[in-house]
Amino acid sequence: MSFIAVICGLKSEAAAVRASVDQSKIRIGVSGANAARAEEIARDFCEQGASAIISVGVSGGLDPALRPGDLVIGDMVIADDGSVYTSDRYLLATIQSAHPGGSRGPEKTGKMDPGFRRDDRDGYRFVKLFGADEIIDSTMKKSALFHNHGCVAVDMESHGAARAAARAGAPFAAIRAIADPADRALPAAALNAVAPDGSTRVFKTLGAALRDPRQFPELMKLGADSAAATKALRRDLGTLFGGLFLSLDL
Repeated sequence: MSFIAVICGLKSEAAAVRASVDQSKIRIGVSGANAARAEEIARDFCEQGASAIISVGVSGGLDPALRPGDLVIGDMVIADDGSVYTSDRYLLATIQSAHPGGSRGPEKTGKMDPGFRRDDRDGYRFVKLFGADEIIDSTMKKSALFHNHGCVAVDMESHGAARAAARAGAPFAAIRAIADPADRALPAAALNAVAPDGSTRVFKTLGAALRDPRQFPELMKLGADSAAATKALRRDLGTLFGGLFLSLDL
């Protein structure tokens, strides 16, 4: 049976997918925010006959105009090593047409429309993503990626999934929701918060913050940002994947 392979970095992202999408038509892999592991999982899914590879999860914002909870679609992923992976144009057209107010897509205009937010009538924003092998924790690093590469969001697994899809000749796309915005650095206590299995090391993170209580306000903001991003995924994934299922005849 054909299926769509969904690659997430975190267990919380996978839970959002399961809560929103028909699970009989997907298989989910969690990479622990590790590109090499994401590539391995996606490669295995391709060998099992996946109809498409979709990277789904939260991202750090690089474009100052993006705010927590904004949903963007990656039409291109630039990896740390300079490799560039483009999303499948047919999948992107399907995603664009799935937006409740946006029907203009590449089949009509020849390019992706710059829709910004979920409730914009123009549709979703199609963007360049940056795939980082290390955590982008400072506003300076975020600004450099935005200005030097033109990328508007960053995550740590899309490029791994895209690499596997490209090697297997499988269609690829990325659906990302913005968590921490471009003008917010990540608190040090959060830098080792993700375990290899994609779970959150809650007690370790809190322990690090207790040693420096000044980090608590920033951790609370990060938690609120992540919640807004996860809410956006839960809100839109059902509609987006419904369109993908139809387009891939699943």
